[in-house]
Amino acid sequence: MKIRIGIPGFRKVLRLNPLIKLNTMRSLLIIQKNAVLLLSALIMLQFSGCRSLSTLPRSEIQYAEKQHYYIHGQNISYQVSGTTISEGTFTGIISNPIDAPSKGKVMHIYVAPDSVVSVINNVVSIPFPNIAKAEIYNIDTGKTILIGAGAANAAFWSTLLIAFLIKDMSCPFVYSEDGTDINFEGEAYSGATAVPIERNDYLTMKSIAPVDNQYKIRITNEVREIQNTNLAELQIFDHHPDAEILVDKYGIAHSISAIKKPVTAINAYGRSILSELSYCDSARYISDIRNDKLLLDTIRLTFEKPKQCSHAKLVISGKNTMWLDYMFARLSDLFGSRYDEWVARRNKRSREYLLQWSLDQGIPLAVYLETNAGLEFIDYYNVPGPAAYKKDVLQIDVSGISADKVNVVLVSGVMFWDIDYAGMDFTDDIKMVKTVVSLGYAADETGKEISSLLRYDDDKYLVQPLLNNEARLTFKVPPPSPGKERTIVLHSKGNYEPIRTAQGKPDLELLKGMLKPGMFIRFTKDHFLKYYARLN
Repeated sequence: MKIRIGIPGFRKVLRLNPLIKLNTMRSLLIIQKNAVLLLSALIMLQFSGCRSLSTLPRSEIQYAEKQHYYIHGQNISYQVSGTTISEGTFTGIISNPIDAPSKGKVMHIYVAPDSVVSVINNVVSIPFPNIAKAEIYNIDTGKTILIGAGAANAAFWSTLLIAFLIKDMSCPFVYSEDGTDINFEGEAYSGATAVPIERNDYLTMKSIAPVDNQYKIRITNEVREIQNTNLAELQIFDHHPDAEILVDKYGIAHSISAIKKPVTAINAYGRSILSELSYCDSARYISDIRNDKLLLDTIRLTFEKPKQCSHAKLVISGKNTMWLDYMFARLSDLFGSRYDEWVARRNKRSREYLLQWSLDQGIPLAVYLETNAGLEFIDYYNVPGPAAYKKDVLQIDVSGISADKVNVVLVSGVMFWDIDYAGMDFTDDIKMVKTVVSLGYAADETGKEISSLLRYDDDKYLVQPLLNNEARLTFKVPPPSPGKERTIVLHSKGNYEPIRTAQGKPDLELLKGMLKPGMFIRFTKDHFLKYYARLN
């Protein structure tokens, strides 16, 4: 089967392996989702030395062996190992080693008050919101990294701690305030890693609430990159309470009123993944990975189509895997001492060239529609980043489908996407009142006023080149509409440049190969399978 990878006006074609029959599966190496998550985390830790913590289901907890933890209370202290975070609780086994660690990293976690710390059978448990501060001490370099201290509430730093530890390369983090907590909302313009592919982003603020008649948002730099934000404004939609509002990548707002679950959902190997994609819950889908030549993962979805229906809204909830972030960083390292030269050349490429390369490597989530003439490329979802699930929508023209079912295929590189939900809504968009609220006031972490840099889509940028750079934004709350529900979306625009310190000669042979469609996926898959073989 051929699937055309690209955007209108491009002619690149990749060959997609046919679905492998069930009777051939026994000879293949199968690594199920939990192993994928765990091992990808271990690979990152193997190279970065950083401890990875995440509020994931217990079966997917990530951990590191060369990490030492010290818990500090007001009048108590423990050294722990075997740490996990599950369901909002940090746990560890109390240990008393004879010798202090001589290498690796030490994390000091400060907790308040002592009364929240539970010790049962040598296992210490701490509610994650009660972690008020954390420090990572690098024994090899003698440096300490302050994760958080002095915040108005510990929940903010708890979220920051998770976010900091799981990141290698990504994009600006966005937080909102609700009067009590500071809540992590997601990432802005993820994937815009060069000036030509600067893009608009529309992020729903799920947790925001008015504070002193203001909406308050923070945009932060928490990884090693230079972030360039051109615009920040709010789009506010007042609408019927029974509808959910999602803004697509073109800035068009759609209402989701009667979403349908897929009738079938099948991955590239013919396995049903319907249970993973039917609900927004802890069950989600990440590619099966096997020792074969398959590079592109496919998800075939079938939906019941109402009669006389001409359009549909395809909704997904998903994020990128940390594995994709990690391997893009490894690709950057291949340039060695010529990394800066590559960045300069990349910034001179056309937008079309860079988007095409990304599509050829399966980085965005491409959408195909099954028509009478075969599979037709429709569009793609922008990458949302790995830190938070994001609901996104694309409108699809189904007027040419006479059958009572709609078949779509989602295509991406193996192990690049983590998808929690897929659904389709065939209703017309409802009426809604849209209000665009311009930025009222903004200041950086030093208190310097920066509003003029973010208020318009122009040639002025807020540049955040350093870790812990922060912009605090306020927007005036417009009058409410009686009987309506309100959806608040942050419209931002920008790009960012990852900072690398790679040295040595570039791997020119491998880098030249990356110009071919699918070679970045091959690079990532080979890297994973070799590491898995070494572990076993």
